[in-house]
Amino acid sequence: SVKLFLKASELEVGTAAKKAVMRKALESNPTSVTLWKAAVELEDQEGAKVLLGVAVEKLPHSVEMWLALARLETYENARKCLNQARKALPAERSIWIAAAKLEEFQQHKTDTID
Repeated sequence: SVKLFLKASELEVGTAAKKAVMRKALESNPTSVTLWKAAVELEDQEGAKVLLGVAVEKLPHSVEMWLALARLETYENARKCLNQARKALPAERSIWIAAAKLEEFQQHKTDTID
């Protein structure tokens, strides 16, 4: 059960032990957005990127996972990520909006540099 794994992780003392519980939890419930979110919260930025990369493979229809991954990436990688997300979720407005905002931000950055 998702709640059981979350409670078990809470009861652990160190971060390494919490991560171990979450790895077991994700092995048992690889499609639980709640567990993925909890596991990502235990990671630094690089670890979070790795976990979110796996999460979007396991949960290709999770808008939340795609957007979280894109936010952690560089411009080029965020662009690739959002393009993959648009293929997986072509009718999802928030993915399209995030992609448009990314491009707008990048354009603004290059305008101010020139």
